[in-house]
Order: sequence, then C-alpha cells, then structure tokens
Amino acid sequence: MNKQKSSFRNLCNTFSVSKYGKFFGMVPFVIVLIALIVIVALGATGGSYGDAVGIGIDFEGGTILTVTIGEDILDDVKFEENRVKITEAIEEFGVKVSYAQKITANNPDNTAIAFRYKNISRNDKDIDDLNIKIRTAVDSLYERENNVKYESIGATAAQDLLSKAGIALAVSVVLILIYIIIRFTLMSGFAAIIALLHDVVIMFALTVICRVQINSSYVAAMITIIAYSINNTIIIFDRCRESLKPLKGQKNINYERIGDEAVRSTFTRSVYTTFTTMVTVIFLAILGSDTIREFCVPIILGLVAGMYSSVFLATPLWAAMSRSFDRTREKYAKRNSVTYDKDDDGEEIILATAQPKAVTASPAPKAVKQAGQKQQSNKVYKYSKKNTTFKKK
Repeated sequence: MNKQKSSFRNLCNTFSVSKYGKFFGMVPFVIVLIALIVIVALGATGGSYGDAVGIGIDFEGGTILTVTIGEDILDDVKFEENRVKITEAIEEFGVKVSYAQKITANNPDNTAIAFRYKNISRNDKDIDDLNIKIRTAVDSLYERENNVKYESIGATAAQDLLSKAGIALAVSVVLILIYIIIRFTLMSGFAAIIALLHDVVIMFALTVICRVQINSSYVAAMITIIAYSINNTIIIFDRCRESLKPLKGQKNINYERIGDEAVRSTFTRSVYTTFTTMVTVIFLAILGSDTIREFCVPIILGLVAGMYSSVFLATPLWAAMSRSFDRTREKYAKRNSVTYDKDDDGEEIILATAQPKAVTASPAPKAVKQAGQKQQSNKVYKYSKKNTTFKKK
C-alpha cells in the first residue's frame, strides 16, 4: 500500500502535462466523433435526429404520458407486453411514440411507464383535447383509476425556453472571461474560455452517448459545471501567476515548465475535490427521484469533463498561447526598433530609437555646417508605466 502511495506521489511530482498536450487534445475529438456516430446511427434508424440527441419536450415541444401500472411491470416480459399495448392505443390517434421508459419508485406499486410523443398541432387547445382522448383510451385498458397523467409543452414555449437557456450560458461565459482577463492575463482568459467550451461540448457528447435526456434540468447542470470547472482552472492559473512574478520583463520564459509545476502542485487537490463531489452526486442519482436523477447524471459527466480540461488542457493551451504572444511582441519590437527593459524601480520601460530618415537629393544645401559643430545624434526616449511623460535621455 505504501509503495502504491509513493508511486502515485512520484507520478504527480514528475508528470509533464505540456509534454503530452497533443495526445490530451485528441481525446475530446474522439469523444465527439463517437457522439456523432451515435446520433447518425439512431437518427437514420429511428427517423428523428431530435430523438437521437435526446432533446426533451422542454426544448422541442411534445407530451409525456405517464401510466402507473404497479409491480406487475417489474418483470421485463410484463413490461414489454404493457409497453406494446399502450403504444398501440396512443398511436391510433395519429401520433408517433418516440420512446417508452420504465419509471421505478421506492414503492413498487407506483412503478410506471413514461411515453413521449410529439404534438401534431401548434394550437394549445387542440393539443389538450387530443391528450384527453389519449388518456381516456389508455385509462380504459386498466381497471386502476387515475393511473394516467400527461404533461405537454407547446412549440412556442419550448423555443422561448431554449433561447433563454442559450442567453444564460452566453452571459455566464462572457462574465467569466472578463473576470479572468482582469484578474490574470489575456492569454489566461482565452485558455479558460476554450476549456469551458470543451466542458460544454464534451458534456453534451457524453450525454448523447449515455442516452440522457436534455431538458431544463440539463441546462441547470451545465451552468453548475461551468462554475465548478472554472474554479479548478483559476487555482492552477494562480500558481502560474505566482511563478511568473520573479520573471517579469525577462525573455524566453519557459511557460511549459511553469505550467507543469502549477499542475503538479494542484493535481492531488483537483482529484480529491472532484472525487468527493462525485461521490455525493452519485448517491443522489441512485437514491433520488427521476427529476433529481436528470439533474445529477449530467453533473457526473460534467465533473469528469471539467477536471480533464482544467488539468490536461487549460495549462498547455495557456503555455502555447503565452509563448506565441511573446514571439509576436518580439517581432513587433524588432520591426519598430522597440526594446523592453526595466528601470531602477523594477517597472517595465520601452526604449524607442528614432529611425533615420531616407536621404533625398537636394539641389542646393541652404547652409554648410561649420567645423567643430557637433552632429545631432539619434534621440532615445524612455517611457515608463509609472510616469507617462516622455523624457529626453
């Protein structure tokens, strides 16, 4: 056991994230490719790509009909028999059942089957009338009273909810970007936003692969993961900033080494905090109701994606972008004869050397310089961040 602990600690102390950054960057592309294959395969066979993605009625519009049967459908054979019978009764009214799912409860007598189908009309009154007829037809199949309930959302309400969810995600991402740029650097902000976009995309891909329904609970889980993931990223960037303070103004900074040291110093913390959070959410998903489960399962998938992006993607991105930014600034400095240095107070200054103007032929000089007159040399100006006035040096 002690050998395992020591080997894990040695791995944490010697592991280089930047060295294998390209391989870590390939993992998200593989996951997205698998999700696209699942969507295409299910959409081609099922006939609806919306159902293949798993978009709920909150965003697409439709009806969920819940039929409570009891402990009889706990058996898979009985469940299939009741599913087929109820599906035939529903589709007699011209609608198409997209999926049927067993809903278990703590009390076996409350076991039910949930059927989902799209609305065939955009008029709310027509949708309600049709659902009442379907409920009456399904209710007549069983002797149990009040065992059929339905929940319907129109297309207009679904589109409005979808647009508001997109606005909420966009505003949260923009505010996070502004905070990181003010608190750290521009490159840190860009790297953090790319990592957040990775979390959103990978969380969506894993949701599609695991066949989790995408509804309003999913949006709440996604915003939760964005806030949780950026916390781990900020902690790593804070370590990077502490390491950069003594190197301010220097050239050829090894950003990869700084990033690796920051990840090593925070790796165990990231793993332990994610693991402890995931244990709680897993128990909620197992013991909670269907509504809680729809919220917890996306969070579990997002926790995995968030920890991966914070540790294995954000830091290599920051290092690569910071190095590229320094090279661009050096090229600009050489092109404009600008050099960067520090004054006695440690403040960064810019030394700009005036460029000689091109010599043009003059028909007749106006005056001849007297012997012994000093030639005017190039002027060097000093610009300090503390004092914005230009001084002749």
